[in-house]
Amino acid sequence: MSQSADEIEIEREFGLSHSDFFRIFPRIEPGFRRVADRCVELEREDGRRLRIEISPEHARRLGSFSIPFIEITFRFAGWTDQQRVEFFKKFDRAFHKGGG
Repeated sequence: MSQSADEIEIEREFGLSHSDFFRIFPRIEPGFRRVADRCVELEREDGRRLRIEISPEHARRLGSFSIPFIEITFRFAGWTDQQRVEFFKKFDRAFHKGGG
């Protein structure tokens, strides 16, 4: 996807499985639409858009223990820096796992 002047792309890695993402994400962003197997989009009333693409699932192995992880690409169009910060605060809070 080409990036326009008002589009910002951010890539992050999360210790999540696909099922974790699709179980939790609708709770924080119920207005999303799934446009492909691993891709969702949001469009706000004010014209801001967000496209989220999820990598295939990977696993980190620590001996016999396996931890799933995915890379997530966020493409923000029309969002201010502050709006992106607020989105990630909400996103990170929703996906935070316990343990201190």
